[in-house]
Amino acid sequence: MSAGEHITRRILPHWYVPGAVHFVTYRLAGTLPAEVMHRLRDEKESRARRPLPHGLSLAEFRERLHKRFFAAYDDYLDQTCTVDWLTHPPVAAMLRQNLYHHSRRKYHLIAYCIMPNHVHVLIQPTVAGEIGTTTGDETPDAQGPLAAIMHSLKSYTANEANRLLGRSGQFWQHESYDHWVRNEDELERIVDYIAANPVKAKLVRQPHEWLFCSAHDRFLHDGSISAWLPTES
Repeated sequence: MSAGEHITRRILPHWYVPGAVHFVTYRLAGTLPAEVMHRLRDEKESRARRPLPHGLSLAEFRERLHKRFFAAYDDYLDQTCTVDWLTHPPVAAMLRQNLYHHSRRKYHLIAYCIMPNHVHVLIQPTVAGEIGTTTGDETPDAQGPLAAIMHSLKSYTANEANRLLGRSGQFWQHESYDHWVRNEDELERIVDYIAANPVKAKLVRQPHEWLFCSAHDRFLHDGSISAWLPTES
């Protein structure tokens, strides 16, 4: 474990490292059956019990398992869109506005993509601000602001999306997947991954053609096909 790294756990593991960039994926409720999550978790735990591969440290092995678990998790979401409330333009536009609303105050928004049933965000939390107690979704702890950020994003958007859709009930799944970014190379790979998600899911041919993502926003801003959002000043 890195110095300053804090881990909390429910079903998914959660890492927070002060000052680091974090890659977070959150999804709609009902998009991943419990039996699928349990199967993925069992597969991950089974692999974790195998002998440590030659040349890998325990930390590197754990990180590799975490990424393999996420890849399977994300592939399932891309292939299964029976719950796709985020395809409604007013809902997606509201989510995008909310992401930008908190940028610079709670985090620096680096890249994002709003898929039909899940959202990818790449953020760098700012200095831990007010972290109070909450109920539902992810519970903030006193060690870092990431859970508080996710609660803020999910609670407001759940209420607003339900209003726009004329529905009630749980909107977001209670937990999110998160991963802290180790270095610049990994940061670039994750930005590319976020940009490519709509292409991989066969929704568009080019990343910037997907309307609700940082690649599209950047293209409108300066014509660049980069998925990196412009540096905040």
